[in-house]
Amino acid sequence: MKTSSVSSTSLSTMLRSTILKAQEKLVGANKEMTTGRYADIGLSLGARTGMTVNLRNQHDRTSGIIDTNGLVSQRLQVTQQALGGMLDTAQNFLKTLLSVRNGESGVDVLVSEATNNLQATIGAANSSMGGQYIFAGINTQQQPLTDYFSSATAPNKAAADAAFTSYFGFAQDDPAAANITAADMTTFLQTSFSNEFADPAWGANWSTALDKNIQSRISPNEVVEVSANANSQQMRDLAKVYTMVADTGTKNLNQNAYQALVDEAIKVVNGAIQGLIANQAQLGSAQARVTTASERLTTQRDILAQQIISNEGVDPYEAKVRVDQLTTQVETAYALTVKLQSLSILNYMR
Repeated sequence: MKTSSVSSTSLSTMLRSTILKAQEKLVGANKEMTTGRYADIGLSLGARTGMTVNLRNQHDRTSGIIDTNGLVSQRLQVTQQALGGMLDTAQNFLKTLLSVRNGESGVDVLVSEATNNLQATIGAANSSMGGQYIFAGINTQQQPLTDYFSSATAPNKAAADAAFTSYFGFAQDDPAAANITAADMTTFLQTSFSNEFADPAWGANWSTALDKNIQSRISPNEVVEVSANANSQQMRDLAKVYTMVADTGTKNLNQNAYQALVDEAIKVVNGAIQGLIANQAQLGSAQARVTTASERLTTQRDILAQQIISNEGVDPYEAKVRVDQLTTQVETAYALTVKLQSLSILNYMR
């Protein structure tokens, strides 16, 4: 009778192979237990891999639009706040104009308020978010409005001074301004002065904004305009009315010319107020569309996530059982390897 035998070297080699395979499986099982997904999607799903890749691409695109919509909503909110501040300022200025017209306030109060309002409006129009100017149209990297008060040579200030001097023959602070008639003041404000707030002078001296507003894709099939613009008529009217009152020699005018200026200012600020209200309504509609689109996309993303889980998902409890079993297998193999390595023929020799 023959007796077959297995050498300790063969056993050690077999155990090392067992350990390596078990460790490889253990890595995959640990990953599945942690992520809840197959460790190797292609190996596990085979021909269905393409479908789950497509689902993941759809999920990622949808998530990207939702994230973008969040930024768009923030931009719209900041823009609405800026427009709201401009509207409040304009409405308060209208009240001041009406009180001046009725003799309830003086010219000093009016000029001071107009000066402050012009500074505030330029500041609001130059608001930025995330390093982008929100009233600059698509030219978001450049501050849209020139600061009228930055220096006597600021292009908008210099142009306003030149328009006054060219029309009347003297500067705003000249005592001769007291001789300006109501008719001349009205004509000046509606022609030479008004031209400074229309193209091409507006673009040359006041604004670097581009007329085209920012548009954003808020869903796969929906694009919406999501910005306001310093070149809009209401913004021009705000700059016009505050400059008109602050810097056309208002304090030096006679009563009739002063009355003509106030009447023109009331007309212009009324137009600005209506434009601001319309602008806020337009952006409010955009905000509602963004919110609705995001809610719809969130639902779609959740459905896609469930489909992905149904294709790629593994039972974490089952994965935990495999981890425990493989861990035990590896530990046992290590123990046997140590035992084999301790065997020696010398232990059996007498």
